Amino acid sequence: HRVPPDFWDGASVDLGERRVGAGGTGERMAVGEAFSAAVLAGGFGRRLGRDKASCPLAGRPLLHWTVAAAAEVAEEIVVVRRPDQELPRAEGIAWREAVDRRHDRGPLAGLEAALGVARNDLVVLLACDMPLLRGEAVRVAAEGAAGVEIAMPLVGGQAQPLLGAYRKAVLGRAERLLDEGEGRLRALLPLAAHRMIGEEALRRADAELVSFTNVNRPGDLERVAAMIEHGAAGAAALREGAE
Repeated sequence: HRVPPDFWDGASVDLGERRVGAGGTGERMAVGEAFSAAVLAGGFGRRLGRDKASCPLAGRPLLHWTVAAAAEVAEEIVVVRRPDQELPRAEGIAWREAVDRRHDRGPLAGLEAALGVARNDLVVLLACDMPLLRGEAVRVAAEGAAGVEIAMPLVGGQAQPLLGAYRKAVLGRAERLLDEGEGRLRALLPLAAHRMIGEEALRRADAELVSFTNVNRPGDLERVAAMIEHGAAGAAALREGAE
C-alpha cells in the first residue's frame, strides 16, 4: 500500500462552500457517505484519578458530551469499553457497544474493536474526553476520507489520530501491528493511503479548534467547565492557557 506523495502534505481538504453549524444542537446534520462514530471509553483515567467515561462534567458524564456531538452527524454510534466496564447511559441517544479485547494496548486496540463491529465501512474515531467536540468537525473528518483509507487532522503540525476517519480495509493491518506490540494509531499511516486534513478545513467547522480539547488531569476538568460556562468566545483563551 504505497502512499501517494501528495497525501502527506497537510493541505486542507476541499469541502466546498457549506454552511457550518454551531454544534451541540442535538439535531442530525446532513452528510454525504454514511459513517459510524466510535468513541473510545475504556481508558483507566490514571492521571485523572478515576474512570474517564463516567467522570462528571457540568452535569453529565464526559462520555455523553462526545456522544451527543457525534450523534449529530453519524449514522451509528459505537462505544468501545473494557470487558468489566459499565457505561453511563445517555437518555435519547442510542449506541452499540464493542468490547476491547486488548483494552490496555492503546487506541489502536480500540480501533480494532470498533472496526470489527461497525455497520459502516467508514468510522470516525473519537475519545470519550472530548467534551467541546463539534459535530461539524466530525463531519469534516468523515468527508476527508473520500477516496482514501485514512483521513487524519493535522493541527499545529501534529497528526491527530483521534478525530481521524478510518476504513474497514485497515483492520487487518491494525491487527498485525497490535500482534507486533504496536499500539499507536499513527503507525497505520505508512501502511495506508491517507490524507492529512489541514487546519483551514477544520476551522470551517470549528473556528477555534476546541474540538481537540481533552481532559487528562483534574485541573483540565476545571478549565473545561470554565470553557462551557463562558461559551465559545472564552474557550479559545482558556484552551491556550491549558497548553
